[in-house]
Amino acid sequence: MATLHRLVDELRASTAIVYVPSPDGKALIAALVVGHPVSVFTVAEHIAVQSANYTAAKAYRDGRQAFESSPAKRSPQVTMPFPYTVISTPLGGGEGENALGVMTGIWEPPLGSAADLSTAQLRCRKLGDTLSGFLPASRAGDIAELSLNPLFLMPAPDESLSADITFVYHIHKLASALVEAKHIKDVVEVATARIMKPLEAQAMAVCVEEQGRLRLVGCSGYSGELIDALSRTPAADGSAETRVLLYDTPVFLESAEHIAENPLGRFSDGRGACILLPLTGIAQQQGVLLLAFVRARHFRAEERAALVTMATLFSQALERARLSDGEHAMARELQQVLLPHALPHLEQLECAARYLSASESGDVGGDWYDVLTLPDGNVGLVIGDVEGHSSSAAAVMGQICSGVRAYSAEGHRPADLLRRMNQLLTDLKPGRLVTCCCAWVDLATGTTEISSAGHPLPVLRQPDGVTAVPALDVGLPLGVDPDANYKSVEVTLAPETVLALYTDGLVRSHTLDVDAGTRQLLDTLAEASGHGLEDLADRLLRITTDTAIHDDDTALLLARYEGNTEGVPSRVSRLYIQRHDVRGVREVRQFIHEVLREWGLDAISYETGLLATELVTNGLVHADSEVDVRLRKYPDRIRVDVRDSSTRPPVPAPITVDPEIDTFSESGRGLVIVEELATAWGTAPYGRGKSVWFEMAGPVEAR
Repeated sequence: MATLHRLVDELRASTAIVYVPSPDGKALIAALVVGHPVSVFTVAEHIAVQSANYTAAKAYRDGRQAFESSPAKRSPQVTMPFPYTVISTPLGGGEGENALGVMTGIWEPPLGSAADLSTAQLRCRKLGDTLSGFLPASRAGDIAELSLNPLFLMPAPDESLSADITFVYHIHKLASALVEAKHIKDVVEVATARIMKPLEAQAMAVCVEEQGRLRLVGCSGYSGELIDALSRTPAADGSAETRVLLYDTPVFLESAEHIAENPLGRFSDGRGACILLPLTGIAQQQGVLLLAFVRARHFRAEERAALVTMATLFSQALERARLSDGEHAMARELQQVLLPHALPHLEQLECAARYLSASESGDVGGDWYDVLTLPDGNVGLVIGDVEGHSSSAAAVMGQICSGVRAYSAEGHRPADLLRRMNQLLTDLKPGRLVTCCCAWVDLATGTTEISSAGHPLPVLRQPDGVTAVPALDVGLPLGVDPDANYKSVEVTLAPETVLALYTDGLVRSHTLDVDAGTRQLLDTLAEASGHGLEDLADRLLRITTDTAIHDDDTALLLARYEGNTEGVPSRVSRLYIQRHDVRGVREVRQFIHEVLREWGLDAISYETGLLATELVTNGLVHADSEVDVRLRKYPDRIRVDVRDSSTRPPVPAPITVDPEIDTFSESGRGLVIVEELATAWGTAPYGRGKSVWFEMAGPVEAR
């Protein structure tokens, strides 16, 4: 710290900063800062080592001093609304992984002459050598710990302002981060980074009363068992944990004795100090932000004042996010209602589908898919995309889905259906671009008629691994030209052919162009021999989700034509269990035994029935849902799908920032048995709910 003071005092710099590498070496983190109050707020806290154009990153990468004189500069990380000079000096005499860090000085106004700049550079090198002697030689030790600590701010030359500037700085950073936080998850993560960690608290919980229960909105530092227990606690049960909701003024419990006088139950177990900050301005009846410390701690007046201000900012942001998430949930519910409740279970056609929202915006888009039963008993596959990400896009998607279902029920072929939908949208004028692709599959012959309105054509994967795209002129998007005509093409699917329909979010992102993404799609399909449709669907989703932030919605519909099975013993079977009908578990076991006996698979009947009943019990009891049990027989195995209408636990789970706690994971004895006995198993989204499936090896048969 004294070395940084010398840089500020002797060379009249505005700010001096020590950057140290993060534990993974990918970023530089501002660990120590000395400077005048205003200039401190321009400091970049995190700088990417490889991509950033900052002088600190250059000096760290190259192992030599870097400088820049510039007019006022604005970037996503830092705002400097004034001309400046910046000099960055590597510490430790190395570069990259061999460097201990970087010392950066900022001058405002900028250094006026070449002589002043040369003098400052030389002096910085000498101070850097001095500072290097105080830093640990191993990044794996103290320097990694230093890089995780909050910023330590020390203005110069008046050290009496230290605490004031520190708190003002953190309030400023908290407010800036909360403005950008759109969802409750984002707000909780900001509170962890900008309130809990700077204060060096060991645990945090955000609690509200909701529908008569204590709800943990978010937390960090508490065990998963405690989170689950508290999430089911009635607010009026009088327990010590629910007392946190009774405080309407800030409470600072500075020792274990103070906590004993104001018991907080398991919130304060093993804690030496606690803070309770009421949340004001939220729609819930009561709420509190709780911070816990391992050791006793005295909170000075300025700390208390800063924390009350932070709690107010947090509370307002939490309410905005709650309203935003409520609107998002309504749009998501609308979209889920419009997606097919369940895909058909047919001998001749096996289907799998995925829908993935954009990870960057989190908003609901207009991508959709559908599988239709046509009047002649055959199957129609439909996929489409409405421009934009909002509730209005989901509403337009609903209009399209309803129209497509109505026209298909009247018996219209794909091209004629698109022509009618085009005229309908021209009249409705939704103000959004809409694309759609239809494929009608004749189950007896494999003949498939395909037509597209501005949408990517489906990809066919032949049994020998060859991929192809039908030769067809794609028509205009729907609603553009009322007189647009649409053409169709017929292709014949050989048995074991896979048909892949998708929206452009599958093959395009801001770091992956559509041509490269399409090549990956074709390659993944070509290499799909031996993979089930669910596994193939997951592999295809990784085209964009593994390479970048997923910045667009994705809908994917896969269908495998099994061929005409007339005269062949049935290879599929199905049983439906009503919600809360626990007696249905016994029916499932009997159903499994009877079907496998008919298929000549008595040898695996007992194990299959055991696993199926475990999954059905989970669906009836934990998912609180009706259950759909489906069997499909392959030449070398059988597959059991247990499908329910729930995608999440019935009790809203809190947001945790501790990666080791996964409150959404399904666990317990049932899945342990499944994992032990099944050849393969997994979970997948399915229609409006989810599917938990497993496979059991059976005798190899000829096709």
